[in-house]
Amino acid sequence: MNRKGVHHIGLATLDIDRTIEFYTNKLGFEIGWCDIIEPAEGGKIKHVFFDTGDGTFMAFMSPEKVPGIPNEWSTDINSAQGLPGAFYHFALYCEDVPALEAKREQLLGRGVDVTAVVDHEWCRSIYFRDPNGLLLEYCATTREFDDADKEMKHHDQPGVMVADLEERKKVFKMLMGPQPAKAGAGRTPV
Repeated sequence: MNRKGVHHIGLATLDIDRTIEFYTNKLGFEIGWCDIIEPAEGGKIKHVFFDTGDGTFMAFMSPEKVPGIPNEWSTDINSAQGLPGAFYHFALYCEDVPALEAKREQLLGRGVDVTAVVDHEWCRSIYFRDPNGLLLEYCATTREFDDADKEMKHHDQPGVMVADLEERKKVFKMLMGPQPAKAGAGRTPV
């Protein structure tokens, strides 16, 4: 296979068990690899790699009593930087819009708080958070890019990205609204 692209994304969690439960039971990812790293300084780091379905992995490390590593921090990344939730986020591939809509229904059925399908003109997306407060997205590309798309300029959207006013508010809050408190952000409810 002559594959190129991302092998894995490395992230951190304060609660490895909730993270494993979410990514396996809510998203349906399979665990590819788990290990425990034991630094010479003491403590341990639990480490898990989730296969996202195409051989790309999302990996999480969860330190326990490792000298020099704090016991609490903002696992969502954005709140630690004072940024809105949409800045650091991770978009997962979806084949097409019907598959995206099916994924949304599946997530809702598994108890995940997920937005309506958002129309970005060149793609459609749904957004939700993991137990660490990380903003996740499933995204389906809806058309090929052209030369005009490569110019840094304002691109007119085809209209309102989400027609329903309440759903629009939910999308805006998910993307730009307040983030979990910095201390213990990794323990926010799913």
